[in-house]
Amino acid sequence: MAFLSAIAVASIAWWIATGLVLALARAGSTHLGAVMAVATGVALAGIAGLVATHDATTVGSAYVAFFSALALWAWHETTFLIGLLTGPRRVGMAEAPVETSRFRAAFLTVRDHELALAATVIALVWLMAGADNTTGLLVFVLLWVMRISTKLNIYLGARHAISDMLPDRLSYLKSYFRTDRTSGWFYVSLAGSAGLLAWLTVMAATAAMPHDTAKWTLLACFAGLALLEHLFLILPVRDSALWAWAMERKPKTQSPQNRDLPGAKTSPTDSKAPRATARA
Repeated sequence: MAFLSAIAVASIAWWIATGLVLALARAGSTHLGAVMAVATGVALAGIAGLVATHDATTVGSAYVAFFSALALWAWHETTFLIGLLTGPRRVGMAEAPVETSRFRAAFLTVRDHELALAATVIALVWLMAGADNTTGLLVFVLLWVMRISTKLNIYLGARHAISDMLPDRLSYLKSYFRTDRTSGWFYVSLAGSAGLLAWLTVMAATAAMPHDTAKWTLLACFAGLALLEHLFLILPVRDSALWAWAMERKPKTQSPQNRDLPGAKTSPTDSKAPRATARA
């Protein structure tokens, strides 16, 4: 029963947290100050939760640490999707100034976001040094590693890496995605994700303490969801349908036969690649 409860909690938290971040990002275009106040307050509550459960080894403390890590992650995702913390390059791949390499150009679009995530990981390692409850630290590191893997897949090549979950303000990022092929890295990352999921599942199944059972089950479930998100990169499915309730309402694209009629208006995303993933 403990396994099923942890799986249900992790799955529902993944769905709701992603939707709330998308909703905050949507509201950020008109209420930036309020959105950042909410996101920062949630992040501070997350830090307080990690400190409070530092040495607690109950099932409840594992869940508190889990949600605390999600609160910190949500702050990073919100600031990125709002466009507040991305990188110094905010134009398409072919636009000036032209960079010396595609990798440099792509990295500059997300540099500040990546540095902030790395700094948070370092701070959490320091904060949680010697902790009896490492759930929060491991959840955040898992999210970070899987996100890096996803970004590498998007950069190197994944046929369905483009999604309508990416806000219009960040639409220039689509020009850095490769959708003409699926790179070899995808199969390496998929195997690695599957291996991690198997290991975490074994850890959960063999845990001796209820706290450890909850911790490893939550981690295993998130690893499984990360594996699913990797599959979304190559499957012709609309992952965004899961969060339609939280996303920006975009104007309908006109049919090709009407697009050239006098007075017909085209959406700024009409010429973009077919699909995307917003997990940048």
